[in-house]
Amino acid sequence: MFALGLLICIVLRAFSAQAKVSNDFECKEFFYKKTEPTGMDQNAKKICQCTSIQFFYYATLYSVHHRIPLYSAYRFDPDCKKDSGSSNIWYLEPQISDQNSEIWMVSEKQKDQNKYKLNQAISSDYTKSGYDRGHLNPNSFQCRDGRTATFTLTNAAPMDPCFNRVHWKDWESTLRNFLEGKLNKIPATAYIVTGTVPSANVRIPQREISVDSERVTVPSHIWTAVCYEHHNNEKESFSFGYMGTNQPQNDIKLMRAMKHTHTHTHTHTHTQTCPLLYKFCMYLSLQMFTHCVLS
Repeated sequence: MFALGLLICIVLRAFSAQAKVSNDFECKEFFYKKTEPTGMDQNAKKICQCTSIQFFYYATLYSVHHRIPLYSAYRFDPDCKKDSGSSNIWYLEPQISDQNSEIWMVSEKQKDQNKYKLNQAISSDYTKSGYDRGHLNPNSFQCRDGRTATFTLTNAAPMDPCFNRVHWKDWESTLRNFLEGKLNKIPATAYIVTGTVPSANVRIPQREISVDSERVTVPSHIWTAVCYEHHNNEKESFSFGYMGTNQPQNDIKLMRAMKHTHTHTHTHTHTQTCPLLYKFCMYLSLQMFTHCVLS
């Protein structure tokens, strides 16, 4: 009986989603050239979203101050099925509130939810707020356990429903179809970073809705940057991005594609980092009042 109970515990734990919070990303394989964006919130938490077997699925930089992710970095797997496989279960990250807590995510349904909400958002923050829990790393870009790992509040930010369900979703679908074609039987990797631009003074829940109000910052913009790296021919590598205002109207704009040619290497001598990510972050810095550059 004891052995059976132990086996059940092991199996249940194997199916629990996990994440590891640390001072430095231990999952830099999700960044182009293993180089993460720097110059953002120095107090933000670096999370490697993983499973109980320590297999990392993507990386997240999470702002405790805003209670939203500043970005999630991930790769696209063309073998994933197109169905979104949405889940009704969302997870919280214990280590954001207590570094000594377990490394696996915990379901919001568990009884200690209140002790975790000090440093992160919970689903009740979104209730009647008029905003969705919008994924940065789309669940449709991941497979199986990796898809489950996207359903964490550390990978979600308040998004206008029309923006999230229509406009941004359309761009995600277009990106997916484009990358499927580019990665089909081609030795290449698509590195993607999706991020937020925290607004200055818009937060949820609103005061008239909750006594525990204005906990979560609503992003003014959502952006995605893509680095496509061809493994055998650098001339076939390129980068591009797009950005939209978090509002019902569609104003998502594509940033022009760039080839990874030698004309850019003088700017990135030390890092050889995706040129667009550098320029894209510089553009974002004008709106975030900070310097977002790649070291």
